[in-house]
Amino acid sequence: MVLNLQSDFLSAAPSVNLKRRAALLKTLRAFFDSRGFTEVQTPVLSRDTIIDRHLDPIEVPMQLPGGKAESWFLQTSPEQSMKRLLCSDIGSIYQIGPVFRSGELGRFHNPEFTMAEWYDVNAGFEQGLVFLSDLISQLLSTPVADRMRFEEAFRLATKLDLFECSTMDLAQWSVANGLVERTDWSQDWDDWVNLIFSDRVQGNLGTDRPVLVTHFPASQAALARVSESDTRTAERYEAFYQGVELANGYHELLDADQLEARARKSNEQRKADGKQELPMQNRLLDAMRSGMPSSCGCALGFDRIVMLACQASSLEQVVAFTAPNA
Repeated sequence: MVLNLQSDFLSAAPSVNLKRRAALLKTLRAFFDSRGFTEVQTPVLSRDTIIDRHLDPIEVPMQLPGGKAESWFLQTSPEQSMKRLLCSDIGSIYQIGPVFRSGELGRFHNPEFTMAEWYDVNAGFEQGLVFLSDLISQLLSTPVADRMRFEEAFRLATKLDLFECSTMDLAQWSVANGLVERTDWSQDWDDWVNLIFSDRVQGNLGTDRPVLVTHFPASQAALARVSESDTRTAERYEAFYQGVELANGYHELLDADQLEARARKSNEQRKADGKQELPMQNRLLDAMRSGMPSSCGCALGFDRIVMLACQASSLEQVVAFTAPNA
């Protein structure tokens, strides 16, 4: 039988790529299993969700017994459930599965994608970096990853001293270099940093070998600890290879009060951006207050790993069915 490859019921991903994907999944699991991690499964649908200014969960209306209606969320990451498991004394864990983010569709994005996330109990910042470098090397047969602090990567690409720049300094640089037309595009320092980083820094990272960008600004700590040696920065790191962001990791925050304060600020920013505020009270805060073990956690975009392994140009070449024909 001759198949019509233009039919929208067929996968746009070549079979050879999907078979390579399956082989990489086996390699990924073997890597964690050989290091004594326990594979877990947590809900993709929950009343709770991580609050992040830039990540929009997909809301699902739920009809509960007794006729009660609630809004639940498809998870943007398994983070909150996995950390609850850490508080249950399970030890080091990993998970591979689907996550969901509204409004993300393009060459490197799909509203549903596969994430590998892990928590290495009692691992420090340095151990987290070594672990991630080793994993990428195992999956993509690359040399040991280079390292570069966020401010160094920023300076090399722009000649700007990040922590000496005001919001207006960054705005004027962005206008002068054609990123936007007006300096009133935003009043937020982090908005300008993110714009410049995504437009002028990221694409040049990891050309020859992966690079781990470390010590993000403390204002972008998310769920990472602030560095004790340089409080301008957080113990957060991201991996890049051939200009593609692959992973985001933290030396995990343990203070529930700090997490609550950061979540409240993120909700305020979401409201200012015209977005929906997300529920503040969740079981993760309760679990952290009961005591969460120290760990390094990291989330890796598995589809992008497959893209690079297959030398593909977009996610639709390595995912069976992306959103347009799901």
